[in-house]
Amino acid sequence: DLPFWLKQRLSTLAHGKHLCIPSCSEGMMFSKALSLSVVVACTRLHQAVAGLFATSFAKYPNYTGSLKVTGSVLIGQAGMDTVLWYKFSGLDFACTGTGNGKMNSCGVHIHAGMTCAEVGGHFYNATEDPWATVIYEASSGEGKNVVVKTGKTQMDNKGRAFVVHDVDGVRIACAILEEDKAKSGTSPLYVASFSKYPGYTGTMVVTGSAEITETLGYESVAQFLTFSLMGADKDCSANALLDQANACGIHVHVGNCSVAADVAGHYYMDNLVNGTTDPWKNIIYTAASTGAVGSSITVQIPTKQSNMNMKDRSVVVHDKKGARIACGNIVTTKTTGTGTGTSIVSGAPSGSLAASLLSALLLRLSFPLLA
Repeated sequence: DLPFWLKQRLSTLAHGKHLCIPSCSEGMMFSKALSLSVVVACTRLHQAVAGLFATSFAKYPNYTGSLKVTGSVLIGQAGMDTVLWYKFSGLDFACTGTGNGKMNSCGVHIHAGMTCAEVGGHFYNATEDPWATVIYEASSGEGKNVVVKTGKTQMDNKGRAFVVHDVDGVRIACAILEEDKAKSGTSPLYVASFSKYPGYTGTMVVTGSAEITETLGYESVAQFLTFSLMGADKDCSANALLDQANACGIHVHVGNCSVAADVAGHYYMDNLVNGTTDPWKNIIYTAASTGAVGSSITVQIPTKQSNMNMKDRSVVVHDKKGARIACGNIVTTKTTGTGTGTSIVSGAPSGSLAASLLSALLLRLSFPLLA
């Protein structure tokens, strides 16, 4: 049974709120353990579990200017934050990274509408508009890991309009966000748990799990990762300055976790051919002040490798300095792995129930509760 002080603390946190619990059965276990009525947000279970993207940009309806935007935007999720990656050409070259002070100047935003004919306003659930400060710089036309505190999930963002503005805030281009789909005939891979990286002597103890899905990306064969962690580096906060290689990274590596030398480098096609473009180098996690990493979904990672080739390799977690702090072996079945952390597993023995409930519920309560 959970100690009284913990029940009291969790009851205070949960009172009057909907908790995003993994399943209704687990919700009932939480309720019983805490002796309170927890309303399980069962409708939240049917969320998109993939990245989003848009590549078919067209002139915004009734825009008569000369700018013609082409390119792509990829959308990931970090807890309840929205993460943007984009690469555009044909932008307004008056946009130098600061805008001109007018509303929506040089902006790139998700809008509430589901068509480009009726885009509505910016899409978010916050007291202030988090899109107001999202501004592109036209000479590069590129943005990576732009974290926007929208309070929205991938399911919320799916099918919405993505709009590009010029320096005066005029809407110049629009496309609809689509969901990545698992490649037909492929199966996901799993990391059931993480252990300390071989030889790591620091104090961080990362627990959690990850899933790897193969998708036929818009550029090449790709994967996206879904993951949740606890005990990660708390300095890997949203929009933290990352000036070290692999800082706050989470990546698939060549070998498994048995021996540090076997883990080797990031796993992707060109690594095995000529060591060129590394698609993993900007894939990062965003942690809360507790080190907890909420339900996260990466953008497409164009590894040019199939999931079949990734099994029996590893996923490595890095700290803000780029050091390897945790490792998990990639397996083909969603079962309990070997590691230092506690996993919620269907059919777990009763002796581990309290610890499992505590670990999972603390993770859930580390992020914004559903109103």
